Amino acid sequence: MTALAVTACNVDISTDAEARDQWTRSYTLEKGGAFEVRNTNGRIRIETTDGNAVEVSAERVVRAGTDEAAKTALASFAIAETVAPDRILLDSTGSSGMAVRVQRQVHYTIRLPRWANVTIKETNGDLEISGLSGTFRAEATNGRIQARALENSAAVETTNGDVSLEFAKLGPDGVTCETTNGRIRITVPRDAKASLSARVTNGVIHTDNLTVTASEQSRRRLEGTIGGGEGPTLRLSTTNGEISVSGK
Repeated sequence: MTALAVTACNVDISTDAEARDQWTRSYTLEKGGAFEVRNTNGRIRIETTDGNAVEVSAERVVRAGTDEAAKTALASFAIAETVAPDRILLDSTGSSGMAVRVQRQVHYTIRLPRWANVTIKETNGDLEISGLSGTFRAEATNGRIQARALENSAAVETTNGDVSLEFAKLGPDGVTCETTNGRIRITVPRDAKASLSARVTNGVIHTDNLTVTASEQSRRRLEGTIGGGEGPTLRLSTTNGEISVSGK
């Protein structure tokens, strides 16, 4: 009886077959407008440019049990577009009509105006962005978030993954960064003035190449100012990992 039960449950759940294509779009965004991506699986890389053009190249990848199933799933794999002069939203999280044994990924390469206000919501995948002077917001579950040459405020939240944010300039709303399992590395201009609030549960807090005046300090908590304060606030917290704040 046991052998029969095992045989009856021996269902093929392989996803060895793969189909992929390239999805491209061009948009125009008004000055000061917002750009958002919502994605489930796949990396996102963003570069900034002058002007108001947005160029998106998305590699859609589908894996299934057979070539035919993969091709069929790819044909119905839609990226939803919400487009207005001041806002563009791309959403590749929808799974309506997809078979249970189908895996989907979207790898985005995006070029957009450096002044755009960017929001990214990602489940599984790394995010890289550089040269942004607009605001930056990111939410992720599993993946690394890396941003360079930021010139405005940022709010980043992730569950599993390291966060590395390098600022050429701090915005008026400061920086908020929270993660559960991962390191937080923040780099700010050497002459920056800011308030600092950093907390860890299992880890340590480091500062380097900055004038930091602590009002409260322990192995797991640091409250104080950078460069005398009178500037935006850096709010940083992680459960398992270290926090590093450095000047450059």
